Amino acid sequence: MTTQFVLGLDLGGTKIAAGVVDSRGKLLSSVRLATPARGVKEDLSALFDAARAAVSAAKIPWEKIRAVGVGVPGAFDPQAETVWAPNLPGWTKVRLKHLLDDTLQRPVYVESDRNVQALAEAWLGLGAQSQVRNLVFLTVGTGIGAGLISEGRLIPGAHGVSGAAGWMVIDRKWKPEYSRMGCFEALGAGPAVAKLGKLAWKQNRTSLIGILAKKNAGNITAEVVAAAARRGDTAACRVLEEVGANLGLGVANIVSLLNPEVVVLGGGLAGIGNLLLAPLRKAVRQWGQPLARRQVHIVISRLGDEAGILGAARYALTKMEEMK
Repeated sequence: MTTQFVLGLDLGGTKIAAGVVDSRGKLLSSVRLATPARGVKEDLSALFDAARAAVSAAKIPWEKIRAVGVGVPGAFDPQAETVWAPNLPGWTKVRLKHLLDDTLQRPVYVESDRNVQALAEAWLGLGAQSQVRNLVFLTVGTGIGAGLISEGRLIPGAHGVSGAAGWMVIDRKWKPEYSRMGCFEALGAGPAVAKLGKLAWKQNRTSLIGILAKKNAGNITAEVVAAAARRGDTAACRVLEEVGANLGLGVANIVSLLNPEVVVLGGGLAGIGNLLLAPLRKAVRQWGQPLARRQVHIVISRLGDEAGILGAARYALTKMEEMK
């Protein structure tokens, strides 16, 4: 079979990643730029710069690029062909596919970042090794989102909003912050680690959290709490146990509802590793549907920062196959 080349673009709230990928999943180039986040026009200009730089770095003539796949934060409405990205100023009902089609002169396929990352995991991650057909990719960082694959196919939803896992309810008592980001996200994402870390330090001023925060301009972040926990700080470990348990409640709901073979954790918080994964798995064992919880594998992504590029490329390759 003739090798095909596609361009994968990963538009994020803080960074834009681009790379050329062949039809076997080999990444030929990887370029990263900061997202201007100053409006659609400047963000698109940076996206074009990243695209050109990636193709140049791959040393592949533009004529050989068959298609372009794009992963976007927020949601892509397949009916209106518009992107809604609330963490990027001005990105409300943006006709991204149309704009890229005109400029790049190649077929462009757009999907939410969480969905394309799920495709990447099924293609090149644990899903590929085990021929998995039912997989959930849960990205946990500043926010929480889920890419859903059932019987080998994405579940994008009627208007591209499926997988907004951050809005799952794991706390019956209403708090105002839930209206801004969702209950699960408020209790299980990176800001929750930072918030609980600050509270833990106030209650115990001898904690390593405060000492390490001084090296971080006084800021207590999820990274600071994780670093303190790795060094055995009791207060920091308790924070991660609480957030891990909160994540486990959400994952238990996902496992019980969808019965996936694999749940893959990605995003910044996944890098914390077993300090977060152990309480998460414990909660799933306690709360999940008995058959589903015993059969599911909960793992951390091996694709790292390249999942967005690889997933966007995979989405483009898949859509090209469907068009034949």
